[in-house]
Amino acid sequence: MSFFKKTIFWIIILAAIGGAFLVFTKEEEKIEKKREEEKRLLRFEPEDISSFAIKRGDIIIECQDGGNGWHITKPVKADSDKDAFDRFFRMVVKAKYDGVLFEEHQKEKLAEFGLEKPYLEIEFKLKNNKKPVTLYFGDRGPTQNIAFAMVSDDKRFFRLHSDIRAEADKDAYALRDKTILLIDPIKARGVAIIRPEGKIVMEQPVQGRWDFTEPEGSGIVNVAKLMELLYKVKSSKAKAFIEEDPKDLKKYGLDNPKIKLNVWSGGNNPPEVLLIGGRDKALRGYYAKRELVANVFLLEEDFIDILPKAAKEMAE
Repeated sequence: MSFFKKTIFWIIILAAIGGAFLVFTKEEEKIEKKREEEKRLLRFEPEDISSFAIKRGDIIIECQDGGNGWHITKPVKADSDKDAFDRFFRMVVKAKYDGVLFEEHQKEKLAEFGLEKPYLEIEFKLKNNKKPVTLYFGDRGPTQNIAFAMVSDDKRFFRLHSDIRAEADKDAYALRDKTILLIDPIKARGVAIIRPEGKIVMEQPVQGRWDFTEPEGSGIVNVAKLMELLYKVKSSKAKAFIEEDPKDLKKYGLDNPKIKLNVWSGGNNPPEVLLIGGRDKALRGYYAKRELVANVFLLEEDFIDILPKAAKEMAE
């Protein structure tokens, strides 16, 4: 056999071996993926859920897919915290168990693992009229890093990481939107900080430049400082929710706010207005509300420190 023919022969052999290895690898990947899928606690995806309810004792939190995002419907009506919901779906709905304790429900074992009267349960209602599925969480293990669970349509008892139970054990505050002011700093065209002793008004006459319109003669606004301020406001979260539909704003100092923050983007868009009232010493924060939204919430105590008291603090 000539050198050329030998070379061709070995190339064919190596290609065949490589192809076989590739097929074997892909088959192994499929098998491993199937194994991982089989370890899923729940056999549906987040997008299959139409609503769910978290029940812990007498506390019930109900959430509904509104088509344009998730909403809390009980115990309050509120928009959801998207990051919190994404984390919940990733860690709970897509959770995998570590092991199967028993293949069949054993009544005498329910109490032993805290599943006779579960610590926490989540009922998922699914789209397309599929049967609801309930996930039950029992006790933690002696080392606190494992927990026990069962699923309504499954006869097995599961052992899983306690982080899954912790992620499922959320209150309404953790799940609801905690935005204090709905703004986009890049689209802002005006900002006003109003106090009883005076106001600071900054407006953008042309792209990239901001001027003080009040107090007059204060010069040009330092855009970097202004953007830093607006992004801090945007990222700030309500520390607590105080009252959903208050009848008396005076007790919160919001009938005559000590600070009013206005941010507007121009056009027909109404300004976003944050009202800041009295301080709660016990809760270490300030009462606040958005002007067009009913509920009163609490700001972190140091929030007002980011709001300038004089125009010179924001000047070039």
